[in-house]
Amino acid sequence: MRKQKRKKTPGKALITAVTCGLIALIIIATGLVLFIQRPSRPTERIPGPEKPVTITRPLIMGEEILIKGCLYELGVPKEKVSIKGRTVRVTMVRAPSEARILKAFSALEQEDGVKVGMEDSSRLIVTMNGHTWVVVFSAARAQMETRARVAIIVDDMGQDMGIARKLAAIDADLTFAVLPHGQYSSDVARYLHKAGRQVLLHLPMEGNGKNPGPGAIYGTTAPDEAAGILREALDLVPHAQGVNNHMGSVATQNRAIMDALFSVIKERGIFFVDSLTTDNSVCRAAAEEIGLPFEARDVFLDNEQTTEYISGQIEDLVAAALRHGEAIGICHPHQATYRTLAREVPRLGDIGIEVVKVSELVDEPDM
Repeated sequence: MRKQKRKKTPGKALITAVTCGLIALIIIATGLVLFIQRPSRPTERIPGPEKPVTITRPLIMGEEILIKGCLYELGVPKEKVSIKGRTVRVTMVRAPSEARILKAFSALEQEDGVKVGMEDSSRLIVTMNGHTWVVVFSAARAQMETRARVAIIVDDMGQDMGIARKLAAIDADLTFAVLPHGQYSSDVARYLHKAGRQVLLHLPMEGNGKNPGPGAIYGTTAPDEAAGILREALDLVPHAQGVNNHMGSVATQNRAIMDALFSVIKERGIFFVDSLTTDNSVCRAAAEEIGLPFEARDVFLDNEQTTEYISGQIEDLVAAALRHGEAIGICHPHQATYRTLAREVPRLGDIGIEVVKVSELVDEPDM
């Protein structure tokens, strides 16, 4: 005889229904909480004729790492890369072609908002995150045997910190002569010394009619007074390793004054460079007699402030150096001079002309 199925009692059915309902409510409530607490993301709304669509644009992280990664693809060793701010300089024996550079950096353009382009054959511009990176490629110059040496002295420093920074950044061992009473004399001297540049005192002396400025020595100045003026001036120009004259075509003809000045310079253990503003200078004879390290200027580079003129004078300086083995040029912190030096002087090594501190060309007295 078959057994009949047992019917569920009304009480058990009710309990089962309530339990299922509670489980459903818990699942729904949990989903709502998770949705509300989900972190919001930056969005960008794209306008269009239909209902706007919202998309998310992630930020590009590690900009410098991305740049370095592309350079790695180019086969650039890390020691050939220098980065300052967002300017990247790459120096190789042979700079890569424009096509190779663009190919290595093309992967960056897959990121939204990134632009890559060549400004010229050696200058790449990368824009990302609203930042602009400049990657400069240059070929390392082959070392050429030195044929001659030149020193270039930039006079009249101490009036402007900006031009001091620009000139000190030129890739050449320039020498700087600082006026003692300029607005920024001490600051400029310290900055140039810290930048590894040689500093001289640019001593104001009477010339032919022009005002030599404060703290000048005149042809009528007593020798003892002139010596005191020099000591004070040296104290105002920190790290001065030598002295040259600012103007001075009158004062440098006065043997008594120059003897007094050279006694102080020898006492300080430094040297003198004659700017040679007159053919009648007595400086060389006075220096030889006292046994003072001494040298004189060969070429003024910027009596005219045009690029063409200054470039021609640099050629004259090179010609003098090739004739005699070395030569000294003097110039001033004009904008035209800065632009010409920045362009021309780093190229001198390509023709075997070494730019050195002026102290390396100063003649030591015979002992």
